[in-house]
Amino acid sequence: MHPYFLVLALLGGTGLGAGPPDGTPGGHAVQDRDLPDHAAFTRVLQEVVTVPNVDYARLKANRGGLDRYIRALGDTDPARLSAAPRDEQLAFWINAYNACMLRIVIDNYPIERQRVGLFQRARIAVAGYPANSVWQIRDVFSARHCEVAGARRSQDEIEHEIIRPQFQEPRIHFAVNCAARSCPVLWPEAYTGERLEEQLERAVRNLVASPAHFRVVTENGPALHLNRVLDWYSGDFGGVEGLRTFFLPYLEGETLAQVRDTGTPIRFFDYDWTLNDTSR
Repeated sequence: MHPYFLVLALLGGTGLGAGPPDGTPGGHAVQDRDLPDHAAFTRVLQEVVTVPNVDYARLKANRGGLDRYIRALGDTDPARLSAAPRDEQLAFWINAYNACMLRIVIDNYPIERQRVGLFQRARIAVAGYPANSVWQIRDVFSARHCEVAGARRSQDEIEHEIIRPQFQEPRIHFAVNCAARSCPVLWPEAYTGERLEEQLERAVRNLVASPAHFRVVTENGPALHLNRVLDWYSGDFGGVEGLRTFFLPYLEGETLAQVRDTGTPIRFFDYDWTLNDTSR
């Protein structure tokens, strides 16, 4: 999710069916199975997600369902995944990103107690990240920590080398969750191919309805304030002005008129990286 890794992500690409169909570099064979049952991930999410937060302590104590679901992601045949309808593929990768993010958090939970090296401490301090954030986890976005479709993958690979270039769907920035308060929310249900359009639209409308993510400030003239993630990935919307056009169908009345007006500047909220933890 962080722009620091965009350059790294663009240096190489694995493609949608990354990884050999008969196994991984480590020799683990991929089993010939149908795509995972995302209902299993829904059951995990329903137990621990209360929008907009996640009960990581409870998930860590009862992680069996999540681990089984991720094993199913890892066992998925890349060729069979690539042959699935587009919406099923995209739902698979969104769920993979979110499930793997949950696992790396609970693997290191409570994250504020993580011991980090001098370089990482300096980077955290310079960037102003809070102590209780995923940045306490070493290489949180770049480490290949999660096996999906027959290969060990990082969060950055899933998002920047697979989802974004392969699907060209800007609404994924309302669906993938990086375990921070300023992230668009994680819902208590998995994404599915059958309901993907409905679910992505809900995610956008939820962000528009949340003043912490989307707000027209009228003091000293109207200005549209947006979640900072939309600044980082404005290129996926056709640039900053493309964001204005993107949101128009979701607005009405005075807000619609203000946002449509190209004289209304677009600004971005500071990003709160504090862990989206129910108990904190």
